[in-house]
Amino acid sequence: MVGVSNLTNDRGVFAGAINNNRIDYITITSLGNATDFGDLTDKGMPAGTSSGTGDRGVFGGGDRAGSATSNIIDYITISSAGDAADFGDLTVGRFGVAGTSNA
Repeated sequence: MVGVSNLTNDRGVFAGAINNNRIDYITITSLGNATDFGDLTDKGMPAGTSSGTGDRGVFGGGDRAGSATSNIIDYITISSAGDAADFGDLTVGRFGVAGTSNA
């Protein structure tokens, strides 16, 4: 799984796993179990990144249970639960990718 968060709220979001497209979130400032956030558009193990000053989380690439790599890039609005939407595509399918961002 991969996680994203931002500075404007206290939400941590976790997404993806082998053969899983689920997105869950937690409220960082309080104890408790994760809650369903929505779904990625594809199953796999993507990389994740988010802007420290914005409210967008982005997930891209990944492995689909060893059978194929993904070129899909999805995005979410961290402060409001819901399914991921299409952001665009990587130039080719990639596995083992990493995310980065700047402030």
